[in-house]
Amino acid sequence: MLNKKLSALFGVFIFFISCQGEKAPAGIIEKDKMIEIFVDMHISDSYLYQVQNTDTMLMQAKSRYNYIFKKHAIDSAKFSKSLNYYSLQPKELDEMYQKVIDSLEGLEKSLQPKPIIKPKPKAKKVNDLPLK
Repeated sequence: MLNKKLSALFGVFIFFISCQGEKAPAGIIEKDKMIEIFVDMHISDSYLYQVQNTDTMLMQAKSRYNYIFKKHAIDSAKFSKSLNYYSLQPKELDEMYQKVIDSLEGLEKSLQPKPIIKPKPKAKKVNDLPLK
């Protein structure tokens, strides 16, 4: 009886340990939120790469990144700490970036102009043709 209780307790312990693997450690941004931040940063970067003046680009980059941090209620230190953490977890980072790419591709697709499909003219019926 004691062995069954210990086995059950051990099973519950293992379950809780394995579930903790999904959550980021304290002070680290959760994966889903980090993905959103990466998406926002890549969108911002795509704009910044079009700026010709390097000084202007650097000023705008700082301003845009600060806006992104504020939007997601984080600071640059927390972002850096989280980025360092995920950089040491290459498999997780790769999975996250695949979601970033999918999200960006979805956004790009939604912004593509949709082709205008003109309705085909109705074919005339034989009865509608003028008689000669």
